[in-house]
Amino acid sequence: MFAWESLHSVAVGGVAPHLTNLSAGLERRGHEVHVYVRAGGGQPHYELIDGVHVHRINFGQDNDFVNEINNMCNSMVHSFFETEGFMGHQFDIVHAHDWLAAPALINIKRQQHHRKCIFTVHSTEYGRCGNNTYGGQSARIRGIEGEAIDIADRVIAVSGVLCDEIKDHYGFHWPNLRRVYNGIECLPYDGELWDVGHVRSQYGVGPMDPMVLFVGRMATQKGPDILVEAIPMLLASRPDAKFIMVGDGYMKDGLMSRCNDTGVGNSVKFVGSMKGQPLIDLFKATDVVCIPSRNEPFGIVTLEAWAAKKPVVVTKNGGPREFVWHDNDGYVVDANADGIAWGVGSIFANFDHGRYMGERGRVKAAFQFSWDRIAEVTNDVYDELHGIFPPPPGQEPAPEPEVAVVEQAQENESESDTEDLSSILGKDRLEHNIPVLSHRQVGA
Repeated sequence: MFAWESLHSVAVGGVAPHLTNLSAGLERRGHEVHVYVRAGGGQPHYELIDGVHVHRINFGQDNDFVNEINNMCNSMVHSFFETEGFMGHQFDIVHAHDWLAAPALINIKRQQHHRKCIFTVHSTEYGRCGNNTYGGQSARIRGIEGEAIDIADRVIAVSGVLCDEIKDHYGFHWPNLRRVYNGIECLPYDGELWDVGHVRSQYGVGPMDPMVLFVGRMATQKGPDILVEAIPMLLASRPDAKFIMVGDGYMKDGLMSRCNDTGVGNSVKFVGSMKGQPLIDLFKATDVVCIPSRNEPFGIVTLEAWAAKKPVVVTKNGGPREFVWHDNDGYVVDANADGIAWGVGSIFANFDHGRYMGERGRVKAAFQFSWDRIAEVTNDVYDELHGIFPPPPGQEPAPEPEVAVVEQAQENESESDTEDLSSILGKDRLEHNIPVLSHRQVGA
């Protein structure tokens, strides 16, 4: 696997936990997994971590970011072939994540056409630009992205919405496209905060104040400005509400000014980027997590909120609309200030129902989106590519009548408990538009 980031090298965004947890999940399934990532300062070039071979790559810096990425990928390819020479055999699968690792996949496929290559798209350049198409460096990135999509034997997208976006913007053989969701490790979110009030007080939030959490880049794509515009409406009914904005980006200074201009500055706190236990504590301390994205390929923050047993407010503009069951484990609203105000305000109006939705979200995250489950479905794509079982037909296969996790639960739970679990994970899921991953269901 090739990627720009991982939890064991340099972690920047959502690709890092995806790559790290997926590779470990595949190793648990019996695969020998080698990961090629850029090196961080003072890190060894090679380590075996959780059974995964981690190769950290040094490369030449460049003032032009795209050129620097090409340098990185060329160094990765050199190390890749060195590893094969040392082992005395070739890798069965070459798997690259996002455009930042795409040049490595393109390089290998050009040299050796027989290589079985998979390209996972976590977001498109169009989406990262807030649903806009620009020239210059952005056009170069789209070119790299498009070539990798075209040259790969299989393309994985992390949501059905992203599948559609890829189809809209790139010409390639659509039957090669597969949807495999992101995952979450729920264990770090287990346990209750010993003092919720103490955590809240660190951010100027009172123990009984309604609290809203935003986590993401301060960028057009993620829509933090939509939440900021909704805040005056929410304060009109709950003047004691507090809003914590986690993340950095080019919009941050403007958003802070906007909050002051509209008179809500005392109710909003911008805390910059966070990770680890302090961020987990914030998830546990809040009443609701708001994800007001204009474009959201998947929405890993949704799973993080659910892991902490918190309800979510998401927009219709992205992956979360596929798996958030409206009024059951969150609210799905329009991507505008009125929609966000309605969703968050509905939770303010009934905190008991909000807690109920958070509990149901936790069950869904733990069963439907575990990394072992995501590794299983990714493994199915590998098997398909190697002809171990035939590919699905051109159209997405019909959903299986039973959900795999429910069948598993029946071994340990009573009939009544199983029925409740079924309702959480997707009973009548077609009616509510909640796709459920299952073994062998890999069609886009």
